[in-house]
Amino acid sequence: MEPSNLTRRLIDLEDNIKQDLALLKNYEDELRYEDDPRRKGKYNRAIEQLRESANRYQQEYDQLHQQITGEPTVQMQSVAIELQQMKNSIDRLSAGQKAIYENINHLRQGLLARYSASEKNIISAITERLDRAQMLTIYAVVDAIEANQISTGEMQNILQMIGQSLNILQQRGIALPSSEQEILEVINSPGIDFKHRLKVAVPIIPFILDYEGELELGAGIDLKATLKRWWRD
Repeated sequence: MEPSNLTRRLIDLEDNIKQDLALLKNYEDELRYEDDPRRKGKYNRAIEQLRESANRYQQEYDQLHQQITGEPTVQMQSVAIELQQMKNSIDRLSAGQKAIYENINHLRQGLLARYSASEKNIISAITERLDRAQMLTIYAVVDAIEANQISTGEMQNILQMIGQSLNILQQRGIALPSSEQEILEVINSPGIDFKHRLKVAVPIIPFILDYEGELELGAGIDLKATLKRWWRD
């Protein structure tokens, strides 16, 4: 005997929910180790799309439930449980990502508050692309700069490395934050002391480190090793 139309719809609904539950588990695993804010944003948008799917599944379930006379079948109960699991997973992931975003946003605003209005204009777009670990690293280096823990010679070396790196990445057509040119102008500005030049340039270092294997700068300062002195986990 072929299954009824109601049974077929119920089977299809359960299959769709199971597939989306598997997707949610996959997103949860990926987000646990993902640092790139852009990829995090992609996963978060996908999770919100699954929330819309869950709402549609609930509507269909309600329609099917109205067609059932008497007690709900075992399959109906199973679908209801899986649908609730899907909603719970979405809520948990969304709440977790919201908390992370609020924490990063708090760090971002705190960092920007340490710059002048003109400097904020240069680095605000850069900080939008930094994750929590990168933000904490920038905080640590800015702390060291403001506390005069970095010698003038070392600041010169770091600025030279940043300038060379940006020029090479620019020549290779690698996409960097839109304010990279303004940062290069600050780095090369004789009217600004080394302390202020480095403070403005520091937020772009994480992007340079992403491409350090491609830079081939030869002998010189090891940027990552230098920063580890002030690195915060």
